[in-house]
Amino acid sequence: MFFKVSRRIIAAGSILIFISLCSVFVLSLGAALTPLAAQSPKNSASGGGAGTGTFFYLAAVVKPALYTINIALFSTLIALMSGTAAAFFTANRSFFGRRFLLVFSAVPLSVPPLLIALGFVLAFGMGGTVNRFLLFLTGRADAGVKPPLGFLYSFWGIVIVQGFYNFPLVMRLCSDVWQRLPRDEADAARLLGASEWKVFRTVTLCQLAPTIASSAMLVFLYCFFSFIIVLLFGSAGGTTLEVAVYRSLRASLDFKQGAFFALAETLIALCFVLLYARLEFSGRRSAGITGKRTRLDGRKLRNPQEIVFFAAVFIPVILFFFVPLFSVSANAFVYKKSLSFTAFGTVLSRPAFWISLKNTVYTSALSAAFAVTGACVYAVFVRAVDPFKTKTWLRLIPLFPMAVSSIVIGFGMILFLRRGSPLTLIAAQSALGWPLAFRYISSATDRIPQSTLNAARLLSADFTDSVFRIQLPLLRRSILSAFGFCFAAASADASLPLVLSIPRFETLALFTYRLAGSYRFNEACAAGSILALLTIFFFILGDRLK
Repeated sequence: MFFKVSRRIIAAGSILIFISLCSVFVLSLGAALTPLAAQSPKNSASGGGAGTGTFFYLAAVVKPALYTINIALFSTLIALMSGTAAAFFTANRSFFGRRFLLVFSAVPLSVPPLLIALGFVLAFGMGGTVNRFLLFLTGRADAGVKPPLGFLYSFWGIVIVQGFYNFPLVMRLCSDVWQRLPRDEADAARLLGASEWKVFRTVTLCQLAPTIASSAMLVFLYCFFSFIIVLLFGSAGGTTLEVAVYRSLRASLDFKQGAFFALAETLIALCFVLLYARLEFSGRRSAGITGKRTRLDGRKLRNPQEIVFFAAVFIPVILFFFVPLFSVSANAFVYKKSLSFTAFGTVLSRPAFWISLKNTVYTSALSAAFAVTGACVYAVFVRAVDPFKTKTWLRLIPLFPMAVSSIVIGFGMILFLRRGSPLTLIAAQSALGWPLAFRYISSATDRIPQSTLNAARLLSADFTDSVFRIQLPLLRRSILSAFGFCFAAASADASLPLVLSIPRFETLALFTYRLAGSYRFNEACAAGSILALLTIFFFILGDRLK
């Protein structure tokens, strides 16, 4: 009797958490858009009508919207070209460093964008390693000489940073599917005299198309919502919608303009999220064409053309992915041009570091716990209501938070509550994180045989009994995996703490951001390295349990 009552209390509490997460999301989004109904001060001062003010704000939205789409589009193209080309080699060829490269495919999901941006500053900034090396080679290493590479603080600088930061995501997704493609059709085409290029173009590319399109849409959304990278490298001539929302809230205090930016960003992202959902669902329906993972059998690079192609693919990857990434680690151990642990010692001696580490651990742990709880509730509900996946709209609901950025949610929370707190940070991260946890848990619930669930319900006293005795034990690895992913994502987030501006409160990501902003790059690298180890540990833990 005690266990029965306990299970019902836990189930009721879990449902309440899920409802609270949905309410936080809806209320925050609604609060962010509420200023649209207010009269603009510009209108009241000039005597203009409401239509004039609306037209003014719509005109102000157009340029940032186009700039945002262009940045996301070109970044996605770079990630797509580099990722699919790299996937060919990781899926079909054996070469030195292949496993090492696949391990680093976790970078876009576990390493904070702040660290990648810091790495590019250290490598390609005006006083970066590459510029200093080029000046040394040309014999112009004098003070006051303009560095040869100045692309970083421009449109193309943002595109290159975001494109190569996200290329491992495309590479990993395409490589996994590529290794499972059936070989029958390709072998038949070769027997009929088709060249390798024609086989790839007419057979392999068609089989990979759903995966390529789905990964491209995912990267596009990540780049569309990019904040820290654009904030650091954005040129004076343009800004994205994400940064425009932040500046409207923190700089100009024009909440109505910020609401217009938030609405435009959300509507545009929603269109791409729905397109992503369609591609993902079509990819799931075609998943049956794939087979078992194909073993490489020691196939190495075979001819000069492949070697040239390999070099053309991986030289830019080394230059724009590994060099910035290792620049962060290298600079953490440099002090006054010599190897030293001084940066780590300085950071670890600061009480603010330990406070920010403690804040990161407990806020991320609570955010991940609430997100996983909400995801479990909805995953179990969807499996019970729609066991045969006929009600697509139920599986669309977790995708809607993907259309709303953390900046917009933080903007809404500030307008709704007027002041940020650790509780609002946890609520916002949980409301945005539960769809991520749902993706992992729902895939596990889908693998439970329906006959097992039917038998459990026949032999159980009620529905909660079958959930706690059968489903949750079968889902425990996926639940722990989802917790690891959500913890890593929450720990790496610097956007929400920056927007909420919680008094006397810092996370480790925000602590690192402020060190970098005060040009203490060695200390920022040391703090960032500790943050990266924390996020990568939980990400790998989640990936192992998946």
